[in-house]
Amino acid sequence: MPRSTLAFLIMKKILVLLVFFSSFSYSQFSFYKPYQVEVISDIPFGSLASETDQLRLGLEAQQWSVEVLKYWLNEMRKNPFISGDQKVNFILFDSQKRRRILIQVPVKEKTIDAFKTEAGFQNHYVDFITETYEWILENF
Repeated sequence: MPRSTLAFLIMKKILVLLVFFSSFSYSQFSFYKPYQVEVISDIPFGSLASETDQLRLGLEAQQWSVEVLKYWLNEMRKNPFISGDQKVNFILFDSQKRRRILIQVPVKEKTIDAFKTEAGFQNHYVDFITETYEWILENF
């Protein structure tokens, strides 16, 4: 086989491999879905003038922080290689889905590392719920 034909075949194989690897790395990012929890509630969009309304909001915010925890644990179960600081988009909609509130809840790297072990989870889940609750109310 002549050298030019051999060189052409090698270049063709390199080009095919290059296209294959570039499409593989592109496909990893094209299907990226941000971490997000969606909740429907009319309380945050109503009047919060009375103490009763504020108490209802506080009780719902506690439930929301538990929902974020359950969601995050499920995501970690699906992908045990999650690392570093992350964010969960917490999205509140009114009952007609006309209005929304977006709150980005941080998940710290130390929390992720702690949740990877059973002992770490037991020691940190209350802290995570408390921090999430406070973050949601502060950024409301």
